[in-house]
Amino acid sequence: MRLVVDALAVRPGSAAIVTENLLRGWAQAAPQDEIVVLTGGGSELRVPAGTTQLRVSTRAGVAARLWAQSVGVRRACATVRADALLCAVTTGALLGAPCRTGAVVYDLRHEARPRQFARHRRLARRLLYGWTFRRADALVCISERTRQDLVRNRPRLAAKARTALLGSDHAAYWAPGPPDGPAYVLAFGHLPNKNVDVVLRAWACCDAPATAAMTLRVCGLRGAARTAAAARAAALGITGRVELLGRLDDERFRSLFAGAAAVVFPSDFEGFGLPVVEALRLAIPVVISADPALLEVSAGHAVVCADGSARALAAAIGQALHRTPEQRERGRAHAEGLTWAETARQVRDALTGEDLRRDHGPATTSAGQR
Repeated sequence: MRLVVDALAVRPGSAAIVTENLLRGWAQAAPQDEIVVLTGGGSELRVPAGTTQLRVSTRAGVAARLWAQSVGVRRACATVRADALLCAVTTGALLGAPCRTGAVVYDLRHEARPRQFARHRRLARRLLYGWTFRRADALVCISERTRQDLVRNRPRLAAKARTALLGSDHAAYWAPGPPDGPAYVLAFGHLPNKNVDVVLRAWACCDAPATAAMTLRVCGLRGAARTAAAARAAALGITGRVELLGRLDDERFRSLFAGAAAVVFPSDFEGFGLPVVEALRLAIPVVISADPALLEVSAGHAVVCADGSARALAAAIGQALHRTPEQRERGRAHAEGLTWAETARQVRDALTGEDLRRDHGPATTSAGQR
């Protein structure tokens, strides 16, 4: 199969992590496939050997971006005679493509948590996601939670919505850096749904011996969010027990993550929750909220916060720090079963319609007919 991957709208962060690792998994699962990755004016992705990267547009501006994501993508698919197009984010291929098309659906947080988005971003998501939902032949959801959110109010999409859980094997070789202070618990603050304020208040409630000599490190904080977190830590009297970090480069993040005594991830909404399976893969205790996606991907191997209160989260952190080696190993074994090669196989099956043929018999039309 000749696959084109529309990565024009992929930016550093979760989408880039998913795209890069999906491509690596694809090279393992289907090494015979030819893959062309479309990129824009940003930095190129790290892709496996043999994968071609094609720069569609280097111009800045809304008009240039829209041209690239519409005419540019369609022309590229026609030029390379693609058998299938995969949009690495949910807002790609605005004019479709002359081949079977699929899109990755991460979450519908803008619908469930609208106040976490500016009005113009909510509107853009609603319009662009809706367009993709209508035109795509396959919608690949990164969790069953996302698939259920998608089809709950759009039952007509059920026939083309598939679930492909993300992998964890990219974290298998992360290693702690040299010791640079006391033991620490790691949390995240780059988006509102990560609940930094609750994490800080919970840390102020942690007075058990297990946490007395530890620090809380919160990564991903920038600008006003970092200022607000610093003010909250000062008001709680825990400034000396908290380290607020900005955006980290990949090497620093991986070593920081791998060295954590526990990972705290009480997000109020997730499409998947990569830090949860990354922690499990490294046998690091992890605390989660009762968010459906986090419960799904952790499969009973994380400590679940009883409710959204700071005291409940503090209690959960204490429990996590007392996880036994056997509990940690069971979590690692679960995460080991989540591989990017399997993710790629499921995405490929959705794109080619192979999953439907297995379930319902041969298709009546070829994948290329539209």
